[in-house]
Amino acid sequence: MGSWTQVGHRARAVLVGVVSVALAATSWVWLQAPALAGSAIASMPQTNAVDTTPRVVDDARVREAGVFELHQVGPTMFAGGRFHTVLNATRTVTYHRWNLFSFNATSGSLTSWAPVVNGGVYAMESSHDGRYLYVGGSFSTFAGVPVNGLVKFDLKRGKVDKRFHSPVAAGRISDLQIVGSRLFVSGNFPGGIVALDPAKGTRRKYLSAVKVTGAEPGYSTRVYRFAVNPAGTRMVVIGSFTAVGKSPRRQAAMIRLGSTASVSPWFSTRWNETCSPTRMWYTRDVDWAPDGSYFAIVTTGAAFPRTAKLCDTITRWNPVETGNQQPVWINRSGGDTFHSVAVTNLAVFAGGHFRWLDNPLGSDTKGPGAVDRLGLGAVSPTTGRALSWNPTKSVEGGLGAFDLYFTTRGLWVGHFERYLGTGPHGRELHEGLGLLPSGPRWN
Repeated sequence: MGSWTQVGHRARAVLVGVVSVALAATSWVWLQAPALAGSAIASMPQTNAVDTTPRVVDDARVREAGVFELHQVGPTMFAGGRFHTVLNATRTVTYHRWNLFSFNATSGSLTSWAPVVNGGVYAMESSHDGRYLYVGGSFSTFAGVPVNGLVKFDLKRGKVDKRFHSPVAAGRISDLQIVGSRLFVSGNFPGGIVALDPAKGTRRKYLSAVKVTGAEPGYSTRVYRFAVNPAGTRMVVIGSFTAVGKSPRRQAAMIRLGSTASVSPWFSTRWNETCSPTRMWYTRDVDWAPDGSYFAIVTTGAAFPRTAKLCDTITRWNPVETGNQQPVWINRSGGDTFHSVAVTNLAVFAGGHFRWLDNPLGSDTKGPGAVDRLGLGAVSPTTGRALSWNPTKSVEGGLGAFDLYFTTRGLWVGHFERYLGTGPHGRELHEGLGLLPSGPRWN
């Protein structure tokens, strides 16, 4: 039997097995089911990114290219986003890839896999045995096969599994996770989240009582992202909605997962506050601690110093079964967006296009007590204050880091800018994605 390692953005596990798809050998290993939440690390990632990762670059077809999602299966890393041109690590070979590609996670060499995907890729998940890769996004064809924004790709046979048909007509599939025997799918569609049969895509009734309704002004109804706790008993959903089931909820809600799914009494009126008129929906990512004792949410929305608004913040929340909750702590950027969060036992990591942390009095300025943290940062799980870890990631494109993905090699970052990390000679070019390697005591 194979093994698994508890790692990954919002609790995804790296499946340690053998993948084919013109990627590796054709043997197959059944693996244990992945963990559901949190990443346990032994030390903070190094701040000098490795030099062997591919480069996702702008071209005439995609002016702002980058990676939304990373997912590893066996030795192979899959990268999805919005791009057309990928370079090797030394920038000597050019590859054309349509919003999705794969490469060896150790050597960085690209595989020959090059499916034509006619829209952005925002979410990926692998089956428990690592044979299938589910890919979600805003596309309608995948490798020439008409699909509904969601595809099940057979990595062993190297082709789309046509037995799987998603019943959801979505503008975008934005998050995926297999929980037990169900494939949870969220995005821009009525109800926001659905449970499917992983084999054929048939809709199951499990989440029918916790559909989201309503929307924030300027946005359609959606569950943008969700996270399931390690025990598989609670799920936090974030997005543009005003109710979950029959319960009033805005921006964020907790769902109980048992024999049936139900809305938790947990809520916070802090999410009823509005941010910028152009950012009325502002929750952007959520992740659970490895022990399930808390979860963290990051947001966009503009600076509102000296107010109770949770715009442009990292917040920690207790998962209690009572209402009117308040964050345990708040860290403010002072007006810049957080796009991603990854909770570990040592730190709460955040990515985006922010310039500072510990900046409650800043308004697109560095306020009193603020610390410089460009695009990436980490805060204490206990105090919420910024830690000294400071690799830096450039923010010249204005989009930022959308994925923070831990594996046994370290912290992978999917982003839309050019620079990541600091080497002996200053900042380094790592367009679109990069790896901040683990220290010598990594679990």
